[in-house]
Parts: sequence; C-alpha cells; structure tokens
Amino acid sequence: MTDASGKKPPTSAAARDVPRGAPLYVMGYVFFTLWIRLVYGLRIAGAEHVPRAGGCIIASNHFSGWDPPVVGVAAAPRQVHFMAKRELFAKPFLAWVLRAVRAFPVDRTANDIGAVKEALRRLKAGHTVGIFFEGTRHADAKAVMGGAAFLAQRAAVPIVPAAIWREGRRFRVVFGPPLRPEGTSKEEALALTADLAQRVREMLAQGQEPREERASR
Repeated sequence: MTDASGKKPPTSAAARDVPRGAPLYVMGYVFFTLWIRLVYGLRIAGAEHVPRAGGCIIASNHFSGWDPPVVGVAAAPRQVHFMAKRELFAKPFLAWVLRAVRAFPVDRTANDIGAVKEALRRLKAGHTVGIFFEGTRHADAKAVMGGAAFLAQRAAVPIVPAAIWREGRRFRVVFGPPLRPEGTSKEEALALTADLAQRVREMLAQGQEPREERASR
C-alpha cells in the first residue's frame, strides 16, 4: 500500500518484529508471544546480538519444554529452525506441526549425517538454526556444542550464545555477542566449543546473582 505521494507508509516497530512467511510459524509466534508475556512474563536482553539477516546458529542451554517457543519469541523477527530430537517426529500430526514451524529431526544417539547436511543447507540459505544442550559441562552437552561449532565452521556463520532461565514465573532470555569461527581445524572447533560453553555459563551465573547485585552494576 502507498500514500498519496506514492511512497510506502512507515512500518511500526511491532510489525517489523513479526517473523515473515511460514503461516503456522507466524500464528504460533503471535499466540506464544501473547501467552508467554501475559501468563508468565518474559524479559529479553541482548536481542541486538541476533543478526537481522544471514545464516546463524543460536545455541542455548535446555531449561524446559518451553524453551523452543520462548527462544523463538525472543529471537524475533528471525525465524528459528530448531533441531529437535527424532522421537518427537514419531507421531504423524506432531511431525507435521514441527515441520510446519521449520523444525527438523536429529538422532542424538548417533552421528546423524542427514541432520548435519540439512542444518548446513539451511544455514547456507541464510536461515537461523536453533540448538539446545543440557547444561554446559557433561559429555552430551559438549558433544552438542561441538556440533554447533562444526556447523558454524562449515557454513561460515556465527554462533549466538543464549541462556534461558526463570525468575519466579517470568522467563528470562539473554543473548550474547556472536562467536565467529576461525578456520576449520579440529583444534579451532574445540576452542570455539570451549568459548561457547564459557559464555553460556557466565550468562547463567549472572542470572543466579541476587537482583540487587545485578542492579548495582
């Protein structure tokens, strides 16, 4: 739509922050935004660190079953294509819903080459891929973070570290400055993995500080 001068009217900030395309994703975004903010509350910090365009990985700790919609809302207007465990795709209807909101399956019990190729395809196409890991110290978490570093190297995209937790009922999501891969060697991947783990630990530790101490900084 244009005005009398032939120019398009300015778009409101709220409208600009709604993800585009993928109708079910947009519907889910609107629903969960209202639900989470009105029922639970949501506080977001560091949203400026999520690139507005181009491929990137959002790597976050896994806190609860609410993590994907909460992080998806916090990362808007980017649509986040989450890697989800294969078992969730066992039921046809749930599988259809997950695929409709851009999620794709990964077998975390094996070296899932198909999931790696799909993630690389999406990253190289300019999409945002979301990856969750349990904690930051045990072997499974390090393997997932190592996978994120591998994808970042191969697709030449940044990793945005993210942390999610709850303050009472309210959800809190913090994004850190992007980590950019340097080189493609195994040693450089290990260094990137360690840097990612450290960043997420620091953000989570900050969230555990007393509110008065955080406010005094």
